[in-house]
Amino acid sequence: MDSKRNKAPTKNEVKTKYRRSSGEGSIFLRKDGRWSGAITIGHDENGKIIKKTVYGRNQTEVAKKLSEISGRLKSNSYEAMETKTFGQLMLEWLLVFKKSSVTPRTFEGIIRNFKLHIEPIIGNMKVYQIDTFVVQQVINKLIDAEYSLNVIKKNKHLIGQFFEYAIDNKWVQENPTRKVVVKARDRKIYSGQDRYKALTPEARKEFLTVLNQDEANFLKPLCYVLLFAGLRIGEAIALQWKNVNFENKTLKVERSVTQVPKFDSEGRILSRATVIGDTKTTCSVREIPITDIVVNTLLAWRDKQIERERINRDVTAELTAPTSFIFANDDGSVRTYSGCRMIFDRFIKRHNLGKYNIHFHGLRHTFSNMLFEMNENPKAIQQLLGHRDVKTTITVYNSVDNEYIRNTTDKLNEKIKEVEMYLDDQKRHEDLENRKNDLISRMTDEEYDDLLMQLLEERKERKHKKEEDMEM
Repeated sequence: MDSKRNKAPTKNEVKTKYRRSSGEGSIFLRKDGRWSGAITIGHDENGKIIKKTVYGRNQTEVAKKLSEISGRLKSNSYEAMETKTFGQLMLEWLLVFKKSSVTPRTFEGIIRNFKLHIEPIIGNMKVYQIDTFVVQQVINKLIDAEYSLNVIKKNKHLIGQFFEYAIDNKWVQENPTRKVVVKARDRKIYSGQDRYKALTPEARKEFLTVLNQDEANFLKPLCYVLLFAGLRIGEAIALQWKNVNFENKTLKVERSVTQVPKFDSEGRILSRATVIGDTKTTCSVREIPITDIVVNTLLAWRDKQIERERINRDVTAELTAPTSFIFANDDGSVRTYSGCRMIFDRFIKRHNLGKYNIHFHGLRHTFSNMLFEMNENPKAIQQLLGHRDVKTTITVYNSVDNEYIRNTTDKLNEKIKEVEMYLDDQKRHEDLENRKNDLISRMTDEEYDDLLMQLLEERKERKHKKEEDMEM
């Protein structure tokens, strides 16, 4: 009797249904060999039970799926999980939670990453359908499209943050990004055409030449502050005259001008407002020494502003007061980034400098690059630039061009040649000594004495000839 009850089922028999805890569904093996499970998810308007059926390759896989559904039911968000896509739920999370935890400019970049790189690929899937394999495919597509390592890591981190939120809400049990691999790729060799990179020595020379020939407005002093003091464009626009100590030759960076975007309910930008706020990071607040060229340029600009106040009727504000903006509009208001950029772009076009892809931020990169070319300490460069991490200074703001590298290798070649010449001379001397010693070792005593006498006679003759030459 007992042996009959414990007898394993034959191939064509179906195993007894595996019961789970109350309300958590049941699991059984189907006739086609697949495992299946069902769970009650509610009742319809007539009171009829509604069940959700899942399938899997084995009992464990089905049990996991039923457990996840059970968790979603307990979180009171099952209906949202079934009716909304991953893209819709992530966008809601971004607008409700992420938006309030970062600055508007940072949120703008986050929304852009989501809409460009995440939503088009997995936006139409359900949250519970996204596993490590799916996220790895997203990352691989970004890698294949040759996006920067920074962009790839940001997208992975953003998906991971959302899934931590999903775990807290019992939508899923695991974060699929934890086992996703992002392989570090070699940085591209700087070609001089990359956005925001430093100007080559050739571009610097031509840019400064035409900049000094075109002094009609504020552009020259502004570019000098970016190029020879390393400020960000927002930091430079926000400078006031009180921030400059001409006697001590220092510049104090306290604030920054930025554009704050406003978003609609779908994360689209409605408008932008120019505001004066804190610097990019706390480390960006700094007082830095400035070069004579910056001091003299700002002094000349101040004199020009004083003259404009006196003769120009369009100037309606005191432009050189301590609290006045150094690069203010004629009414004393702060300039906007877009207005400065428009004037700058016209200047670049007017002087045919478009081939160099010069950007405001590229001038800041150039300042850093010139310091690296002088072999300055990266920590000192970090403090001048106001970076929080010296790694940013070294990896992002160090794009030493090929000409500088060529000069460096040329110097190295000269050193190597000097060493080679020394080694060659040393080798020739050693060969000569070896030959001399070998020759002497094979001579008889009489031959050696004869050679010595011959050398003494030759020396005496040379000395005598030298004395005769001196008498003449």
